[in-house]
Amino acid sequence: MRHLIGGLVGTLCLFDAVSAASISEWKTRSVYQTMTDRFARTDGSTTSPCNTTTGLYCGGTWQGTIDKLDYIQGMGFDAVMISPIIENLEGRVEYGEAYHGYWPLDLYSLNSHFGTSQDLLDLSQALHDRGMYLMMDTVINNMAYITNGSNPATSIDYSIFTPFNNEDYFHPYCPIVDWTNYTQAQLCQTGDNQTTLPDLFTEHEDVQSLLLNWTLNTMSTYSIDGLRIDAAKSVTPSFLRKYQDQIGGFMTGEVMESSVDIVCDYQNEYIGSLPNYPVYYAMLKAFTEGITSDLALAVNNMKAACSDVNALVSFSENHDVQRFASFTDDMSLAKNAITFTMLFDGVPFIYQGQEQHLDGSFPPANREAVWLSDYNNGTELYSLIATLNKIRKHAYRMDKSYVDQQTLNIYQGGSELGFRKGIEGRQVIMLLSTQGVSAKPYDVNLWVSYNAGVNVTEVLNCKTYLVDGDGDLTVDMVEGLPRVFFPTELMEGSGLCGYSSINLTFADIMTGGGSLKASSATGRIHISPQALGLTLFLTLMGFTILF
Repeated sequence: MRHLIGGLVGTLCLFDAVSAASISEWKTRSVYQTMTDRFARTDGSTTSPCNTTTGLYCGGTWQGTIDKLDYIQGMGFDAVMISPIIENLEGRVEYGEAYHGYWPLDLYSLNSHFGTSQDLLDLSQALHDRGMYLMMDTVINNMAYITNGSNPATSIDYSIFTPFNNEDYFHPYCPIVDWTNYTQAQLCQTGDNQTTLPDLFTEHEDVQSLLLNWTLNTMSTYSIDGLRIDAAKSVTPSFLRKYQDQIGGFMTGEVMESSVDIVCDYQNEYIGSLPNYPVYYAMLKAFTEGITSDLALAVNNMKAACSDVNALVSFSENHDVQRFASFTDDMSLAKNAITFTMLFDGVPFIYQGQEQHLDGSFPPANREAVWLSDYNNGTELYSLIATLNKIRKHAYRMDKSYVDQQTLNIYQGGSELGFRKGIEGRQVIMLLSTQGVSAKPYDVNLWVSYNAGVNVTEVLNCKTYLVDGDGDLTVDMVEGLPRVFFPTELMEGSGLCGYSSINLTFADIMTGGGSLKASSATGRIHISPQALGLTLFLTLMGFTILF
């Protein structure tokens, strides 16, 4: 289990930075994003009703999440993100209550709807026992107050908030009328005339210290490995930078913008990671409208403008946007979108229920209760995600620089896009189609940059192809399905297409540190020089040892 340090020393004293997992460590991970209230119930029910349109609590808990970790890990995920954990406003407005966790009331108390402190400790322990990371969604921009139509400028009782219990902790009330105006976004209150979100005065040192102390104490107490920062666009940029520097480790900040320049400026100046919204919007155009040029352009523009595209979050669904299946129910297009999400640059995030092809549109419709799917681990997308996680992790095991290599666009047709990632000879290549399931069979002649005469395995259908004398592959495209290639001679240890799932490389044997260790998170065995005598035993047991 990852150990974090720090303690609250006086009201305004700061901790030393916690030893949360670094960006480089998170790059090797893939994340399953849960919305705690809608993922799993403590009672294990798969029939309990949940009307997403009413916006009420449906009963998901941290204990419920613990009970479904096999389901998550079965897809190959080694990190889980949970909803904000702190106590939220009680009470309803016409569109619901605080099931999502974004209406903060008391930083120092937990949301009892999700469970107890021990339940959260147990979730953290359960994840770390499996070699998985825990990410916490976090609100540092605002608190929340139900006004039910009253004027927020005069009706807010600031004394109800902990620890920000007077008006001096907040910016004076002003509504946001232009979301493209960043001064308004950072100084005015979000929310509406039902529930307003008083904007914290994050330029003020007292506010900063309270937020930093709370974050560090919480991460230490519950062994949190990383953070998602909600509404980072609305946080004072200078504090966003200070917050990242003081907290340390990996955090990704939400800036919902299609502009490459804006997102990359945030990464270059204020926070090391953000969800890759420019590529997300271009991906939607590709796989719902058939426009391939925008995606190819966005991929190249992000590489040119951002300091580290591989530190961004790759996603095709989340709790704030329409589900992919709400645009189209075409299963082949969904597979292409997920393939791109998992194998493109950055830390891949899959939103709960995406593997079940849920089709909710704008929030709250896209926040369905996953238990109503009965956690079906036999769906096409569940199996696809598991396969993509395996090949991504295998490519990293073969080459530790893989997660820092930038994706290159190697093919663009009228309805196809080809990308490669990784060093020469060990690259993963994906060929994507925008035609959909009704597409008639056809061939694509794809230059893959493998050596002539090399066999490559298409890992989604386990077919072997031969690279011709010009370094080209003739790829048969059927029903608009994606293709993912990897050198056949390096497939051993991938756990795919009949190959074993355990590799021992020479580096493993020479750096094992004096013991034999099995990792459930990576599927690898680490063996030290002192344990070299066990190699014969392992061979007899059927493990593969590569030198």
